Amino acid sequence: MQILAPLPRRSGRIAYAHAQSGDVWGMEEFVITRDRAGMRTSSVHCEMQHGSEDVVRDTVLSVHDDWHPHDCFVRILNHGKVTGTGWFRFSDTEAECESWCASEGRISQRIAISRPMRGFGIHALMGDGWMAANFPFHEGAGHVHRWDHNLIHSLHHFGATGPFIHTSNTGFRFVGKETVTVPAGTFECHRIQFVGMSNNHPPYDIWISTCSDCLYVKGVVEGYMDSIFHLIELEGEAL
Repeated sequence: MQILAPLPRRSGRIAYAHAQSGDVWGMEEFVITRDRAGMRTSSVHCEMQHGSEDVVRDTVLSVHDDWHPHDCFVRILNHGKVTGTGWFRFSDTEAECESWCASEGRISQRIAISRPMRGFGIHALMGDGWMAANFPFHEGAGHVHRWDHNLIHSLHHFGATGPFIHTSNTGFRFVGKETVTVPAGTFECHRIQFVGMSNNHPPYDIWISTCSDCLYVKGVVEGYMDSIFHLIELEGEAL
């Protein structure tokens, strides 16, 4: 009898809280696996209630060893109703999308790309960490790297629209390495600032682990969001 050998995995939870009150307004739960070909897959469930926003989003994203995306699925609910579902696939030269949105109907897209992409924007915080995985950290603190014509499934700050392929411009500034303690533990991290975002996103800093999985450990966003994000649970070893 053959016995199942489960894929190596890590799982965790991130809390979204108002910076002033500490009240939790959102959370995401994630599971990361690594398959026998070396591809990582992140399955993320997000729930958010911030101001007038009431969003639930489920995302499954797979990436190669070089963090170039392979495929993705996104399902979005607004105020309890499904408003969009979409499937995305990425080759070395093309990104494609097949989706349905309540406001736009059925959408099919084909867009030329080059490999490796910075990543595919899925709005989950774990996805923000993975978008920075290819940053040239060896250039040292203060280095700024820009990626133009990035692909993202929604330009909405909470990822509540679509899903279908949009393009955006984003840069990262490497602040430096810092040791960060959160409820899930103490981690060596790269601190990164988002710069030059084209969708009027408020100032945003993230701390991602220096380990091979580029875990999202902490984030701080200013402006109307005025929030702090913490990794509060983590299970499993580096993949």
